[in-house]
Amino acid sequence: MSSWRSLLLRIGDKCPEYNSSDPKEHIETCFAALRRELEHSPDELLAFLLQCAEQLPHKIPLYGTVVGLLNLENEEFVKKLVETTQTNFQDALDSGNCDRIRILMRFLTVLMCSKVLQPSSLVVVFESLLSSAATTVDEEKGNPSWQAQADFYIRCILSCLPWGGAELLEQVPEEIERVMVGIEAYMSIRKHVSDEGLCFFEAEDENEEALKEKDFLEDLWDRIQILSSNGWKLESVPRPHLSFEAQLVAGKSHEINPLATSSQPNLPSSTLSEANYGKQKHEAELRYPQRIRRLNIFPPNKAEDLQPIDRFIVEEYLLDVLFYFNGWFVNSRSIFALV
Repeated sequence: MSSWRSLLLRIGDKCPEYNSSDPKEHIETCFAALRRELEHSPDELLAFLLQCAEQLPHKIPLYGTVVGLLNLENEEFVKKLVETTQTNFQDALDSGNCDRIRILMRFLTVLMCSKVLQPSSLVVVFESLLSSAATTVDEEKGNPSWQAQADFYIRCILSCLPWGGAELLEQVPEEIERVMVGIEAYMSIRKHVSDEGLCFFEAEDENEEALKEKDFLEDLWDRIQILSSNGWKLESVPRPHLSFEAQLVAGKSHEINPLATSSQPNLPSSTLSEANYGKQKHEAELRYPQRIRRLNIFPPNKAEDLQPIDRFIVEEYLLDVLFYFNGWFVNSRSIFALV
């Protein structure tokens, strides 16, 4: 494997490719190697960088910062990277590739943090998904049997905010407030998702009874609201771009075109049987699997210092690992036991 590939792949790791464990030094070393490689094989570099971001999403903050530095050297290369990311994201929306949608939205959010993507463009992505979700659960205009898709879109928006909420608040406060108001409106009209099938989970703290009254999305929304009220401050998400902020602000921020969300079948009319309505609901839930509740992976004595959002961040990292190792072949209990 060529040195620049190895540096991209191993960035953030304790490994021979890097002489220290300092993320800032890793980024500088990797950037220097990629800058040299840009002159020889830009297309190969672009493809491998995006592949790394998708398959090693826990390193996305590092990759986003590297892209931000590359943007200072070669705007056209980074513009092409943003366009390719948008194309991949649209393909994922069209095919209903949930993992890819989730990961690419995080990547776009981090690119915004690194001054590569216009904050307004990211807000447009959020609002496109929010509008689709709100229409879907509307009894008159949409198809509520596809709430699984709508919930997934909202979850993707909320999932991005720990990675970019602070920057959005700083740069486009009115726009992010509009998104939050829209999500609150959506949460008020969607139907609660029952978690009766998961009642075998053991209670682990005094708040368990309260959590039983919330499904996963309701619980996540509460955690995001708490994070928002705290000024989007958290320590569980690395923010390496801050070490290069003085440099990154000089780069050109790019835009992306409006996205088209995946459509659903027409709303079942009153003449259709309940079974047909249920069939569509089942189809939606197969295509957009729902996370019903949080994972009980922390004993009470290890959760005292965690912010409410930290538990969700850890779950996202676990999903990243399972996705990388083709999670349906992995015994998830062996992964969770490591946490």
